[in-house]
Amino acid sequence: MQSDDLPQVIAIEERWPYLSKWGEEGYRAVLSNPTIYTCLVAEDANGDSSRTLPVIAGFAILALLFDHCELCNLVVPPEYISRKVGYLLLQQCIEVSQHLGISRIFLEVRQSNLRAIHFYEKNGFQITSQRKNYYRDPPEDAWVMERRITRD
Repeated sequence: MQSDDLPQVIAIEERWPYLSKWGEEGYRAVLSNPTIYTCLVAEDANGDSSRTLPVIAGFAILALLFDHCELCNLVVPPEYISRKVGYLLLQQCIEVSQHLGISRIFLEVRQSNLRAIHFYEKNGFQITSQRKNYYRDPPEDAWVMERRITRD
C-alpha cells in the first residue's frame, strides 16, 4: 500500500457500513510506521486499463508486535468476494509472519460477521476469547481469533 492507494482504500472501507473506519489519517499513520505495520493491497490485473492507477481489489493491515502479529484489517469490496482475494491477502500476511519467525496471528471480528468468522475458521483461526463492547457504530462484542503459524 502506498499513499496513492488511499482514495481507493477509503472508498472500499466506506462500502461496508459496519467497519470501524480508519479514514485517511489512520492509514497515513500506519504507512508512516513500516517497522510495525505491513500494509498490503491486492490489485486487479484485469482492471480498467484506461486508469493511471491499478484497481485495488482488497487490502490488509498487519501489525508486527513482539511475539505475535495482529491482523488489524482485511477488507475486500463486494464484487471481489468469492474470487479468493481475501484468501490471497491472508496468505501474504501468513508469509510475512513466517518470514519474521512469528508464531501467532490474532484478530478481532464482530460476533455478527458470520461470513468473516467462517472465512477465518476455514483458514485455520480459532476463537480464543471475547472482548465485550469492542466495536462502536454500532456497538458490539468481538471474538478474538488466533492462528498458530508454522515455519515451512
